[in-house]
Amino acid sequence: MREESEEYTKVYFEFFNDILDEDYVESVWATVLEEKEGTYKLKNIPLFVTGYSSEDTVYAELEEDRLVVKGLVKESGNSTLQIICFKEENAGQVQKRLEEFGCEWEGSYLPGYFSVDVSADLDYEPIKEYLADQEERETLSYREACLAH
Repeated sequence: MREESEEYTKVYFEFFNDILDEDYVESVWATVLEEKEGTYKLKNIPLFVTGYSSEDTVYAELEEDRLVVKGLVKESGNSTLQIICFKEENAGQVQKRLEEFGCEWEGSYLPGYFSVDVSADLDYEPIKEYLADQEERETLSYREACLAH
């Protein structure tokens, strides 16, 4: 999906990760919009950071040889969900169902933990109902890390 004119780079979020209970640095792929202005468009789904979604435009500054995100410039309209399945073997079934809704997801190194991109053109209500039902069944827990819907 990479276009020839797009230049990809890593941008970094520095924050306290309340899931891992530690200071954390998360890198996300981004395209350069205006390097001199420090603007970048996020190209993958944040796994732990909250308040940001895929396709958001962010402002980043160079610090110690890495681009550190300092703020949001423009929302994409996408939402980010972060999900933990209590039994790792349930993750595949949940991911497949989310794909059927039209969502994309990205796995992490933590068993059963992944993030989900709900694009702006999707109806969030049935997705939320599905996740609430699964949470009630104690299959998973989720948080709306960045909700634009």
